[in-house]
Amino acid sequence: MSLLLILAGAALVAIAMSNRVPRFQPSGAPQLVRARLTETGRAALTAVGGSALIIAFFLALSGI
Repeated sequence: MSLLLILAGAALVAIAMSNRVPRFQPSGAPQLVRARLTETGRAALTAVGGSALIIAFFLALSGI
């Protein structure tokens, strides 16, 4: 459970910080494109991703 939250939280924070998201081409190759996030959107992704990382930390401490 905590591993999934770490992966999800890290992905959300990375998208917010870099402002890029992967897009898959028909050939199967991923390409990074601009996410076109507003400042509010970046703040929301950072808050949700950071909260997921904090929750994962405490779940790992409790042994779940």
